[in-house]
Amino acid sequence: METSLSFTNDIPLFKQLGKLASYSELTTDQQIQYDDSFNNYLAYMGQQEYKLNEGIKIGWKEGEAKGRKEGRKEGRAEGERNAMLATARNMKADGMPADIIAKYTHLTISEIEAL
Repeated sequence: METSLSFTNDIPLFKQLGKLASYSELTTDQQIQYDDSFNNYLAYMGQQEYKLNEGIKIGWKEGEAKGRKEGRKEGRAEGERNAMLATARNMKADGMPADIIAKYTHLTISEIEAL
C-alpha cells in the first residue's frame, strides 16, 4: 500500500506528510480504524456500482419497451398506407376518377396519379 510521488522527497513538508500518512506508521488501533474505514468505503462503492448496474438494466428495459411500442406504431401506419395504396391502385385500374379515389383513400391526387 506504500506509494510515493516523485516530488514528495524534494519538499520537506510533503516528506513529513507522507511519513504521517504512511500505514506502517499508524498504531495498531489506528490501523484497525483505517482498515474498517477502507472496508466501509469498498462496501459503499460496491453498493453504488450495484445501483448503477441496476439503473442501467432498468433503462435498457424501458428503452426496449418504448422502441417496440414506437416500432409497432410506425409499422401499423406503414401497413395502413400500403393498404390504401393497394386499394387506390385497384380503384384506378377499374377506371375510377382520381378525385373519388382520393376521397376514400385519403391520398393526394398526385400520389394517385403516380401509381
